[in-house]
Amino acid sequence: MCLYVRELGDAEGRRLQSILRRDRNRIKVRRAQVVLASAQGFKVPALAKRFYFSEPHIRTIIKAFNAEGFAALAAKPRPGRPKVFSEEQRSLIIETALCPPDLLGRPFRNWSLPKLREYLIDEGIVESIAIETIRQMLRKAKVRLQRTKTWKECNDPRLAPKKK
Repeated sequence: MCLYVRELGDAEGRRLQSILRRDRNRIKVRRAQVVLASAQGFKVPALAKRFYFSEPHIRTIIKAFNAEGFAALAAKPRPGRPKVFSEEQRSLIIETALCPPDLLGRPFRNWSLPKLREYLIDEGIVESIAIETIRQMLRKAKVRLQRTKTWKECNDPRLAPKKK
């Protein structure tokens, strides 16, 4: 028994043609091509060769379109690695970076990434965090830490005469 897409109406055919012509989502376009070719009578093995998909994937696309309609053409969200830090923690990190360190009881005027990391761990905002993670969070929030410029002055009382 061969698997084909259900009978398409005129409006559905026009919508599929519109997806092929105008849609920018490549996954959706490729799946629409499979559906249209199946509606034209191509069998699953021929579709697999034509579109470089596996036969089980072609069957999945056809069955999903028959059951769900156009919703089956869109890419499904894929699970990824769960977020390590909550939004509350992220906002606290950014808030801390924007706050002057001397107001938080630290003996310096500007944050550096290692000092900020140490403060976040000491205060219990996070258990551990990499400096690069802090850098990426701050960059995403468009927060820039300024580099501290330091200089040393000579304590020689005869410096001015020596310069001349």
